Parts: sequence; C-alpha cells; structure tokens
Amino acid sequence: MSFDLNRVIRGRVWKFGDSIETDAINPYYRYPDAEELKKHTMEAYRPEFPGEVKPGDILVAGRNFGCGSSRPGLVLREVGIVAIIAESVSRLFLRNNIARAMPIFMAPGITGIVRDGETLEIDYPQGIVCNPATGTSVALRKFPPLIEQVFQCGGLPEFARQRYLAETRRF
Repeated sequence: MSFDLNRVIRGRVWKFGDSIETDAINPYYRYPDAEELKKHTMEAYRPEFPGEVKPGDILVAGRNFGCGSSRPGLVLREVGIVAIIAESVSRLFLRNNIARAMPIFMAPGITGIVRDGETLEIDYPQGIVCNPATGTSVALRKFPPLIEQVFQCGGLPEFARQRYLAETRRF
C-alpha cells in the first residue's frame, strides 16, 4: 500500500505520552490471531482505544514512541490510524514503519499544540502540523528523498523490486 506524501492528512487525535512500548501497541504474543489482536491494540494505555478508534484517526505521542522490541505498528493501520506523529520515535520502530510505508512522522512540540479528540492537519509538503481549532502549528521533520521514495512505492520490498527492475532494464 503506497502512501502519498503530497496530500494533507486530517484526522481526530488520540494522544499518548512518552515511551509507548511496542508490546502494548502490538501485543501479538498474547493475541496471535489478527482480529483478536485488533481488539487489544493500545489497551494497556487506553482501554477504550480498540473499541473507539475510527478510520482516519491520527495517533499523537510524546518522546520515544515505539520503544521496546522490533515489532512494527502495522496493527495501528489495521484499526484505522492514518498516521502516527510523535515528539520522537524509537529508531527501530521508525525504520520498521518506513519499511512498510506506515505514515510516521516526528514533530518536536506536537504534544503541546493538540489535545485528545481535537482535529490535526499534517501537511508534509509544507513541513507543518497544525491544530485548525487554535491555529497553532509546529514544524514537521522531513525525510530524505530516498525515504520519500520508499513511501511512494508502498514500502521497502516494492521499492527494492522497482529499483531492481529499473536497473536491469539498462542492460
């Protein structure tokens, strides 16, 4: 599934704090069935989350989001989260989500401009995240062009396949 970095993402906010662990985001060790897993995603931090999250919602978090093991947050996409935006993201979690084209962004100061349930706009092309209700915004860290290409291709496997095909056509 490719992700268009040129569109503005707008959605309702689910706000979390610092150091949200992958074991709580994706507790597959307890719920190996995909449908059962969705019913328990993030419930360790917000018991109402699995039952109330809607398609198009945005997850906002503090520092060190996705710390812990190497699990990606793809289950968040499965429950309807359209983007993750945090003050900072664990390096491994960031890499795993980029590899699967799960929209994940860093914007220092994000937790100070939005409250739970408010609407947030992520304008990647402009490098801004804005709370339309208050007019406050923070800068969004942009990715290097190569990472942008990975998102546009739909993830690292498809990026590698397309790059291989393009390079072998030259011979």
